[in-house]
Amino acid sequence: MGLEGSGIAVGELRHLIQAIGVSMLQGGNFLLHRLAPNGPIMREPNLSYVHKASWGLYAAGADREVVWRLIDWAKEKGLRPNKDFYIDGEGPEYKITQRAYRPLTFGKVAAWIGHPLFEDREVLNRMLQYQHSSGGVFNYIGEDPGKVEEQATIGSLNTTFFGHLMLALDMRSEALKAGDWVRNLVEKNSKSMREDGKMYTQMTPDGRLVKEVRAGERISKVVDNKSPKQEFWHVGTAMAYLCALYEAMRERWGYSGSAAEPYLRSALELIEFEDTMPLETYLWPSKCKVGWGAGELLKVLVKYGVGEEKHVGMALRACTKVATFTFMDNQLPSGGWPCMHYPLSESSPAMEFDYKPLKGMVNVPESPIEGSGTIFLPAEEITGEFLGEMKSIEVGLKALLKHLTSG
Repeated sequence: MGLEGSGIAVGELRHLIQAIGVSMLQGGNFLLHRLAPNGPIMREPNLSYVHKASWGLYAAGADREVVWRLIDWAKEKGLRPNKDFYIDGEGPEYKITQRAYRPLTFGKVAAWIGHPLFEDREVLNRMLQYQHSSGGVFNYIGEDPGKVEEQATIGSLNTTFFGHLMLALDMRSEALKAGDWVRNLVEKNSKSMREDGKMYTQMTPDGRLVKEVRAGERISKVVDNKSPKQEFWHVGTAMAYLCALYEAMRERWGYSGSAAEPYLRSALELIEFEDTMPLETYLWPSKCKVGWGAGELLKVLVKYGVGEEKHVGMALRACTKVATFTFMDNQLPSGGWPCMHYPLSESSPAMEFDYKPLKGMVNVPESPIEGSGTIFLPAEEITGEFLGEMKSIEVGLKALLKHLTSG
């Protein structure tokens, strides 16, 4: 295993790792300075200031007591009688659309640090209700734990984040079911990714790939290898989970390489698709999870000596481009990253925003825009996510560097 065709030398690899370390230190310090009372984290009545900040602070090496406080705050302020998490007064784009997503994010962090959040069996059982028999996970299932309201479609976001929580809790059956759903999504997209440069991102509960795309729905239903502003994270979050599951199967649960191989094979199909993406696509913030997936893939390829040389190069290229263009080039002098006005439709005026800083400034409003067809993602949320994902890139790159320089 070498660097042939990757376009980077060992010295450049070391330099990239060092730069990532500096970037993560700056980002972690930004989040620490945004804690209450000086900033909105644990001050504003919205879980979106906390759920990814907990992930980012953990990844940046912050004192675990600080991360623990964020989980405590989320439980104290957000736990509802039905054992869901949201805060009264949050808009539907938060408490409905992201009902499962946010506790899945801070939930995995809670498990990592030994916080007893999911030792409450009622809280755990409620979260388990979000997983459909297909293995996919709904974003919202209604308010009554006695009556699950299934949604029309299931996507990769909640399914993969649910899977990561199950891995953190060592719940094998649920984790494998989520992995099988992701494999099915990739398998159904295999031909279109390879031949048309296109991935459909939603399935119905009965496993049918949703290919009907009406005007305004394209951004939420399909990713291609041409347009510069899309929900690229579908590729990344699926790849990250498949690789994390592959590692857990081999490392923790005693599966053979051949038994775990189908999950890795699906991840390799995703990196092959990703490798066809134009450089311009890495300037859009939603590329972030691709770095996560590529970092996890690079780590398992090196650790287990699997995959082909070309896949190592593909994973390395994706790691390098996300770390450089999506993350470090867009980092502000404060150490954080800009807020994002996340478009819910390709017809939203917010699609015109450019998140590339010029002289340390971005031409993007710092507060929500009414009627814009977006979800406002605060800088603290974006920064937390980027740090969590950049950590996976760092780990993958370090594994490769160690392999290349040992012996």
